[in-house]
Amino acid sequence: MNNAVLLTLLLCSLLLSSLANANDDSRQLSETHLKKLRSDITELQDYLAEVKDEHEQLVKSLRKSDEEVAKVSAQVEALKSKLAEERSRLKKLQAQQRTLDQNKRKQQNVLRDILLATYKMGQEPQIKMLLNQQDPAQVTRNLDLLRYFTQAHQQEIDSYRDTLEQVAKNAEQVEAKQQNLQVTLSSLRQQQQKLESKRSEQQKLAKTLNQKISGSGEKLTRLKQDRQKLINLLGKVEEVFLPYERKQESRPFTKLKGQLPNPFNSRPNKMYGMWQKNGKQKWQGWLYKGNTGSDIKAVHHGRVVFSGWLRGYGLLTIVDHGEGYMSLYARNQSLLKAVGDWVETGEVIARMGQSGGYEDTALYFEIRHRGRPQNPGRWLKS
Repeated sequence: MNNAVLLTLLLCSLLLSSLANANDDSRQLSETHLKKLRSDITELQDYLAEVKDEHEQLVKSLRKSDEEVAKVSAQVEALKSKLAEERSRLKKLQAQQRTLDQNKRKQQNVLRDILLATYKMGQEPQIKMLLNQQDPAQVTRNLDLLRYFTQAHQQEIDSYRDTLEQVAKNAEQVEAKQQNLQVTLSSLRQQQQKLESKRSEQQKLAKTLNQKISGSGEKLTRLKQDRQKLINLLGKVEEVFLPYERKQESRPFTKLKGQLPNPFNSRPNKMYGMWQKNGKQKWQGWLYKGNTGSDIKAVHHGRVVFSGWLRGYGLLTIVDHGEGYMSLYARNQSLLKAVGDWVETGEVIARMGQSGGYEDTALYFEIRHRGRPQNPGRWLKS
């Protein structure tokens, strides 16, 4: 059975299984069906990356390396988030400690005054002080004052005791949080070192892969193959998601020409229609060069229909905006959204990288309609 037949059968199976599981009442993706859909897309992704020769074996190794970099990158990001939370919590605890210390000092002053007054009163026996008063009303007032003074004295002592307990408890929490902070910092440093090691492996594989494709003719052939695989993928994911309802929370994509935000905060280095180095193929999207780990943002509201690795594009996120329009974000270091996730305009969906066998850190961005590449310059804000 040839590859074309195999691909057709696989994609038909993917589509039929997706439609069969759709909810007749609501047509929304259920959680169970969403898991099945993600599994089917992964199966398609694996087929598109099938190993056929030595070059493909290198591609397979590159894919593994790219995915390892993405995994460690996600761990680093999670640790950074945890570190920020722990620092924020520690800052609050330290502020509480300062407030408690201030309260303790105030209460110490009050208790000192009470003790001093008590001492002075103790110089004259209470019974004598009361008997010296000729006015019975004054005697009653003195008794009430003495009772109130004694109660206030006890309340201040109890309050001071509570404050001391809070100070001690808070100090323990501060110490524990500082220890947790050190553990998280240590883990973060280890993961960052691991990430650098994985990136080094990634760059070596990319260099080896590019050296293997020595002739311009072979490079052109590979480029055409990669583009065809992308077209196949786009066609099938569009068919799979077509039956399902879409959120109607934002303006239609077709009404936003020239108004969409850029996916990366910089001007593109390569633009749609420009000739590539081989002089035989033109760019079908925009290329933004930047720093590893930079934020990549969705240009419009939509649903993630692909999130994974594809030969020639590396770690790729595809967002469906409805009416046949999709935006593509390729060569990422890590992907932050999964298939089925809804994203909003300007939401961070990936981190910039060099996956896919590229030696420069960049984002490759495309807009497509019914699978055909569109000029991003007509859609994005200038």
